[in-house]
Formats: sequence, C-alpha cells, structure tokens
Amino acid sequence: MDQERAAVLDPRWRDGALDDLPEGMIIFDAFNRVAYLNPRASAILNRGEASGLGKSAQEIVDELAAQTVQPNETRAGLGALLASEKNYTYEFEIGSPMRRTIAAQSFALRIQPLESVGKGMLLRDVTREREADAMKSRLLSTVSHELRTPLASIKGFVTTLLRQDVKWDNAAQRDFLQIIEDETDRLTEIIDNLLDMSQLEAGALRIAPEPTQLRTIIREVVDEMRMHTEAHWFDVNLPADLPRILADPRRIRQVLHNLLGNAIKYARGGQVAVACEIDRDQIVVSVSDQGEGIAPDYLDKIFERFFQVDDKSTRRVGGAGLGLSISRGIVQAHGGKIWAESPMGHGAVFRFTLPIAPNEASERS
Repeated sequence: MDQERAAVLDPRWRDGALDDLPEGMIIFDAFNRVAYLNPRASAILNRGEASGLGKSAQEIVDELAAQTVQPNETRAGLGALLASEKNYTYEFEIGSPMRRTIAAQSFALRIQPLESVGKGMLLRDVTREREADAMKSRLLSTVSHELRTPLASIKGFVTTLLRQDVKWDNAAQRDFLQIIEDETDRLTEIIDNLLDMSQLEAGALRIAPEPTQLRTIIREVVDEMRMHTEAHWFDVNLPADLPRILADPRRIRQVLHNLLGNAIKYARGGQVAVACEIDRDQIVVSVSDQGEGIAPDYLDKIFERFFQVDDKSTRRVGGAGLGLSISRGIVQAHGGKIWAESPMGHGAVFRFTLPIAPNEASERS
C-alpha cells in the first residue's frame, strides 16, 4: 500500500452517513495521516471549511490541545489515546470561543481481525451532560444540607416536648410549637422550589395570566413580610394611576416574596423599598435594600440555579440558591425580564417588568 492510496477514503463513505454524524469523526490512515474528517470534526477543530486531509495525527492533536485550558495535559492525553491499541475515552475542556467539554474516543480500523489499516477518533461534545452531572451533584449537596437544618430543629423541639421529666408551661410549649411550624414552612418552601425548578427545566412551568391589581399584591406581600422582621421598615411608592397587569397573581406574589425575603435576609436592617414605574406598555417593579450590595461580577450570576455569593452574609443565612432563578423563570414566562443593580456598599436593587393588561394599555396610548 503506497502513501498516496493510504490517505484516500472511499467517497461513498465521505459523502454518505459519516458527513451527517452529530459527532466529530476523524480517520487516520496507516501512516497516521488524516484520510477523512467530517464537518462536525472541523467545527470542533475550529477549522471552518478548511480541509485537514493529509495532516499528521500529531498536527491534529496539537490543534486540539492549543484550544484547551490545559494544552500540555491534553496533548499527552490525546497522544496516548491514539497510540493505544485499546479503545477508551479521554475528556478535555476547550476554552474558546466558548467553554466546552469534549470526549474523544479512539477505535481501530481493521480489514481482517489482525490487519490494521488505520485509526479513528470520535469527538463528542458532552458539555451539557457534564453540566447536568454537576447540577445533580449540587442539587444533592444543597438539598441534603438545607433539609437537614429544619429537620434537626423539628426533631429537637418535638423530643423536648415529649420529655417526661420536665413540665413545660403553656408559653414555652407555644414557643416550641411556633418554631416547629416555622421550620415546617421552611421545608415546604424548599420542596416547592425544587418542584418549580424541575418544571422550569422541563419547560413546563404553568402560569394563568389574568388582569390583576398589582397594587393589591404588593401591599399584601409587604404586610406579610413585616411580620418576619423587626430590624427593617418598608416604604411602598406606587403611582396613583397604577394600571392592572396581565399576570398570574400567585406567581407574581411568589416573585415578590422571594425578593423581599432576600432583602430581609441579606440586609441586617434598614429600609426595604418597593416601587413601580409605568414604562409604555409595561410596569417596572423595583425592590431595594440598604445592605452591603452585590459585587459587579455576580450581578448576572445570581440568577443561575444553585449559585450563591460566597461571602459572610450568604454563609450566615444559608439557602438553596433557587429563589432568584425561579423568579427569573416566572418573570420570563410572563414576557418580562429581571435584573439586579448594586453600587457596592449602597444596597441592592432588583427590578423586573410585567405587561400591562391589554385594555388598560390601549387606554393609556
């Protein structure tokens, strides 16, 4: 077999199924030169439409390694992959233009059981799979931690009430039962958040929009939150002619509850302000506090599931890191958007938009 013939693949393969594979496919001939690579492999190699036919295996390995976050380690790993007689998988991480995890798998090309005519390599983007694995790990870790605390509290106070050697007066019993009720509510909230997150992930979050008085919802939620703190005071600033919105009242109440609850948890005290502005055919709702604020690098990340800012306030209050992610999903399901602003040291402001009910929007235009 001469070298010219070795680097040629039957065009019936090239023009057929291999070109349409969702995975990258590179085939090396007996002289370790590229005999074929499909469009997906070219995309992973960041080659565009350029052909890699005739390039050596080492050149391809170098091209891949140059894009990774650990070039030397990747170069050695892919080299070992192609040199091995066994089929196995090696994973590496590409850093640009966007971060991706690629699984490379080698396989031998044989005409007869003992006659090798080359080697093949499959390149598969497993980024989403690895992200899903990481999310499951974070979920298990977060849920186990967040469930353990209220369960331990409930168990402790129930055990205390059941003690036969102590007679608790009515006031003490009521205090213990109140704590048990609060911790049970906390458990319910965690479970509800997990269910909502699973619906968001599946694209199955249900909302039932209807013309709704936002003023009523805001005042109800603020009145409820006043009962949960003595260190904060609330300021509500709403336009006199605030129109109705087209929204699911229960879900919007949930968003406000999350934002006001965070303001109370992360700001040790001070004013919590709720305001609304009319912007053409939508309402902009803002919730602000007088806490320590949020670093600029975290303003977008805080809406990601399970993300928590690693600072002393977060470690103090705990939490599963789902409330803001769920709030974003609810607001987006209404056709709105949500974002955060924060001059460090001057508190945080969360804003979200909601559509004005059609009839009211037309009356204002």
